[in-house]
Amino acid sequence: MNAWKGQSAWSIADNFAQQALSFAIFAVLAHWLTPHEFGLLAIAHLMVQFVRMTLLDAIAMPVVRGVDSSDALFDWLFTLCTIVSLVLAAAMALVSPVLVRFFGTPELMPVLLGMSLVIVLFGLVRAHEARLLCEGNFRLLAIRSLCSVSSGGAVALVMVYLGAGAMALVAQQLVAGVVALLIAVAAEWRTWRPRWAWSTALIRRHAGEMNKVSASALLNYANTSGDAALVTVLLGPYATGLYNLAKRVLSAAYLVIGASLGRVSVSLFVQQQRDPTALRQIYSRMLAMTLLLLAPVYTIVTALAEPMVVIVFGEKWRASAALFGWLSVAYMGQAVFALGQNLSFATGQTARVPKLALAQMLLATMLAWVLARTNGATGVAAGFALGSVAGMVAMKFAIGRQLGMSLRNFVVTILPAGAGAALSVILIHLLPLTGMDVTEWPSLIVAGMTGLIAYGAGAGAVRWLAGLERGSSGFPRRRGLERRVPGEDERTGKVLGHPS
Repeated sequence: MNAWKGQSAWSIADNFAQQALSFAIFAVLAHWLTPHEFGLLAIAHLMVQFVRMTLLDAIAMPVVRGVDSSDALFDWLFTLCTIVSLVLAAAMALVSPVLVRFFGTPELMPVLLGMSLVIVLFGLVRAHEARLLCEGNFRLLAIRSLCSVSSGGAVALVMVYLGAGAMALVAQQLVAGVVALLIAVAAEWRTWRPRWAWSTALIRRHAGEMNKVSASALLNYANTSGDAALVTVLLGPYATGLYNLAKRVLSAAYLVIGASLGRVSVSLFVQQQRDPTALRQIYSRMLAMTLLLLAPVYTIVTALAEPMVVIVFGEKWRASAALFGWLSVAYMGQAVFALGQNLSFATGQTARVPKLALAQMLLATMLAWVLARTNGATGVAAGFALGSVAGMVAMKFAIGRQLGMSLRNFVVTILPAGAGAALSVILIHLLPLTGMDVTEWPSLIVAGMTGLIAYGAGAGAVRWLAGLERGSSGFPRRRGLERRVPGEDERTGKVLGHPS
C-alpha cells in the first residue's frame, strides 16, 4: 500500500512538473515572443506529436503492458524505435521545403529541421521510458521531468533575451529532450545498456497490438489536435499561435483534473462492473465531481479572458481571448465523453467508443471547416465545441440506456455546476458597476475570487434545494438506493441484466 501511495505521489509530481513549470515558462516567453513565432513551433510540434503518439507509443505500449521484461525485448524495442524515429525525422526534413512554400514563411525551415531532431531524441529514449514504467520508477520519471523542463526553459529564456526568436523555442525542446535522455540512460546504465537487436519475429508477435494502439492513438490525436491542425492549414502560423495559447491555458485544467478523476473512475467502474445500480450511482457522482471541479475554472477564465490574457501574456495576445469560451465548452464536453468512455471500457461496451469518437470528430471537423470561412479561428473553436457537445450527448444516451439512467437524473446531476457557473458569470460582469476595472494583477485576483465564491454559493444552494426536493417529494436519498434490488432500474423498477 505504501509503495502504491509513493508511486501515485511521484506520478502526480511528474504531471505537475510538466504542466505547472512549463506553463510558467510559457507565460514568460509569451511576453517576449510573438504569436507568429509560437505558431511556427506549433506547426512543427503537431508533426512531432503525431509521430510520438501514433507510432513510437504504439510500438512501446505492448512491451509496457506485457509480462516479458527481458533485456532482449528492450534491446529490440530500442532498435525499432530508433530506426522509426530516424526514418521519420528524415521524412520531416525532406518535406520541410514543401511546407515552407505552402505557408509562405521561409523562417519555418530552421524550425522544422530543428524539431526533426526532437523526433530522434524521442526514439532514442522511448525504450528507456518503457523500462522505467515497467519497473514503476515514477520517482525518477518525475525528477527527469523537473530537470528537463527546467533546463529547456532556462536555455529558451537566455536565447530569447539574445534575440533568437522562434529558434529559442526549438532549443527549449532539444535541450529538454537531451537532458531527459541523459538522465534515463544514466539511471539504467548499471542494469541495462541498449544493444542493436533486430527481430522480425517480435514484430509479427506484437503487430496486432501495435495496430490497435496506433489506431486508437490516431483517433485520439485527431480529436485533441485536429482543431489546431485545421487552424494551421486554413489560417497560418499567426492564427495558430493565438489558438494554441488558448488551448495551452485551458488544457492544463483538463489534464490535471480530468486525468486524475479518470484514473479514479476506471478503478471504481471495474470494481462495480456487475452491479448496474452501483455503476449508476458511481457514474452520477463522478460526473457531478468532474463538472463541479472543471466548471468554475472554465467559467471564471472565460469571463475574465480578455483582461487575463493581456495581464498574464501581454497585449499582443488579446485576440486569443475570443477563443476561450468555445474551447472551454469543448473541453467540458470532452471530459464528460471521457468519463463515459472509461465506463464503457470497464463494462465491456468497447464497440461504441470508436464509433462515437469517429462520428464526433467528423462532425466537429465539418462544422469547423464551414464556420472558419466566416469566423476564422473562432469558427474552428466553435465547430469543435459543437462537435464535442454532440459527442457528449450521444455518449450520455448510450450510458443512460446501459444503466437505466433517466434524463431527469442526468439534469439534476449537472444542475449545481450549471447554476454555479451562471451566478459566477453574472457577478463577474456586474463588477464594473461597482467601479472596479480588471486591469492589474490585484484586481484580476479579486475578480477571480469573487467568481469562485459566487460559483460555490450557487452550486451549494442548488444541491441543498435538490436534497430538500428529494426528501419532500418521496424521491429516495442516496442511502435509500441501497435498499433496492441490485440491478433495479430507477425508472421502471425492473431488474436490469448485466451489460454484455
